[in-house]
Amino acid sequence: MGLKGRLMVALAGNPNSGKSTIFNNLTGARQHVGNYPGVTVEKKEGRVVYRDYEITLVDLPGTYSLSANSEDEMVARDFIVNEKPDIVVHIADASNLERNLYLYTQLKELETPVVLAMNMSDIVERRGSHIDYGKISGLLGSPVIPTVGNKNRGMKELLDCIVDFYEGKLEGGKTAIDYGEEIGLELSKLNGLLGRSSGIPAEYPLKWLAVKMLENDAWVNKIVAQIPGGPAILLEAEKSRVHLKKHFSDDPEVIIADRRYGFISGVCAGAQSRTAEERHELSDKIDKIVLNRFLGLPIFAAVMYAIFKFTFTFSEPAVAWLENLIGKLGEFASAAIPEGLTRSFVADGIIGGVGGVLGFFPLVLFMFFAIAFFEDSGYMARAAFVMDRIMHKFGLHGKSFLPLMISTNGCAVPGIMASRTLDNKRDRLITMMVTPFMICGAKLPIFALFIGAFFPSEEGANMMFLMYGLSVVIALISAWALKKFVFKGESSHFVMELPPYRVPTIQGLLLKMWERGWLYLKKAGTIILLISIIIWAGFTFPEIQPGDGMSEEAAASAQMEQSFAGRAGKFVEPAVRPLGMDWRDGVALMAGVAAKEVVVSTLGTIYSLGEVDPEEAEPLKAALQNDPSWNPLKALAFLVFCLIYLPCFVAMAVFYRESGPSLKWTLFLIFWTTVLAWSGAFIVYQGGRLLGFGG
Repeated sequence: MGLKGRLMVALAGNPNSGKSTIFNNLTGARQHVGNYPGVTVEKKEGRVVYRDYEITLVDLPGTYSLSANSEDEMVARDFIVNEKPDIVVHIADASNLERNLYLYTQLKELETPVVLAMNMSDIVERRGSHIDYGKISGLLGSPVIPTVGNKNRGMKELLDCIVDFYEGKLEGGKTAIDYGEEIGLELSKLNGLLGRSSGIPAEYPLKWLAVKMLENDAWVNKIVAQIPGGPAILLEAEKSRVHLKKHFSDDPEVIIADRRYGFISGVCAGAQSRTAEERHELSDKIDKIVLNRFLGLPIFAAVMYAIFKFTFTFSEPAVAWLENLIGKLGEFASAAIPEGLTRSFVADGIIGGVGGVLGFFPLVLFMFFAIAFFEDSGYMARAAFVMDRIMHKFGLHGKSFLPLMISTNGCAVPGIMASRTLDNKRDRLITMMVTPFMICGAKLPIFALFIGAFFPSEEGANMMFLMYGLSVVIALISAWALKKFVFKGESSHFVMELPPYRVPTIQGLLLKMWERGWLYLKKAGTIILLISIIIWAGFTFPEIQPGDGMSEEAAASAQMEQSFAGRAGKFVEPAVRPLGMDWRDGVALMAGVAAKEVVVSTLGTIYSLGEVDPEEAEPLKAALQNDPSWNPLKALAFLVFCLIYLPCFVAMAVFYRESGPSLKWTLFLIFWTTVLAWSGAFIVYQGGRLLGFGG
């Protein structure tokens, strides 16, 4: 039996409303992630077949309104207006109803068919409150379904509601917000002017346009300006705004927002009741400790330490097993392929290079899982609140914490993109300048390799925590210097909603872990593989002929030094020699500009090529330990350099675009990070030698 039809359903809601959890519940693994055309906002789509309908679900960016003050809001609004989804499911946090329903009023002004999913309805019950869902449905003019996303409750009912609403079995009405007589008169006047114009695109409701003109929405004003008679209509809208401001002694957009909230308050008062057993939320009780001005920072430090301790402790067996497997794969390739370029290409170029990065994949997965747990629990929003007090003192906006955490979660690229949430361009540039200092997923294999090779295993989490703390200190000091000498001015104030604490779902944690881990794997299979092959070719060509009486070890060493890569390394060696490094380390650092993981794969290729007998080849960690040029002090200096120096090509390209595009600020970023990295590594290495470390 064929399908009855296909539906496009958009999921809209505030951040922290549980929207992504419901999206994951409904679509499972049948989803893919990309970007909306022309912007950097993430686009998630999934499909589900239900009651003979193929339903395409689009997870819109989390947003508090459709006023288009940020890129997320613009994407959500443009999708609803231009793509015309069959139904918009507004997912609202039932435990914070008044704030969440503001978005609903704007969806209804767009005359969009809306189904309201009252998520976290169990929290409402635990508080001792009661919502009459039938009554609220009648007051709002939309079907209402209670859901509990993190317990997978209400999903079937939600899908039934979507299909029934589409088939006309459920009715929806218009939401009538009373803006008052004065605003109503101005809306009627503008509505009439718009109605007499012949050029209004059909997808824009006239009343919505009139309201947005009174709110002085730049995007709507631009649309109206392009229609016949548009400039005259905009002039009348300006007169209306001036009149209303005189009447109310406040901006029309503020008055309109007040009227919307007044409507919402009336709806909530009529449909929500509280019992005598109402009690303080558990979240409030926890926040008294977590947000305490004295305990907040130590708790945050403890959480970050717990993440690293969990990661290193539980990933160690899996990392050792995978490294052993990759080592045996290299031995098998060396034994199975005849000696020559093909064996070298496979065993040294691909397995030696990419294998060194893939060996740390379990560690990356465990890190992503731990961070996802604290994100979904609601703690990371508190961490931003706690860090705001410190970040303001160093010239960073409180919202800057989110891009920094996103970089720690995976990559500097989305971290730089996330700086768009900052309204002030100066704050945005400072945040983008310091975001690359964080230990992203790409740097994690470098730190795991050297910490594992030169520091006791029981100290792994401590060293990683120390390096993470160092990255934060460097970011804060850099932000202070940039604010003091380059980007002068005051930071704007920080306001952020604190979601209630929740128990994360295993499905949600595993999905997040895999999504971020899959990006790591794709990078290993594309960029890192390509760079590993280039590095192998750089060390393999031009081939030199060994001299008479030259040993195999001497011939291998001469080949590496006189190859294209070796010559490049020799060229930069004078710059890295004061840091305790030689030309081989210089090659690895240069390769890391393509992608930070390539530092590990390049070292893997170098040490694979350095082995004369493939059967005696040893894992990269052991090869570094047995190299007399390496010691803990040099390893620490190398890690400091890798922590700070310029971001990868992709991150620099995104920085260039997000900064203007501005070549001036991109070149400044390259100069700034390189000088800081060299200075930091120099202080560590030479300072350590003065203190008697490292030999």
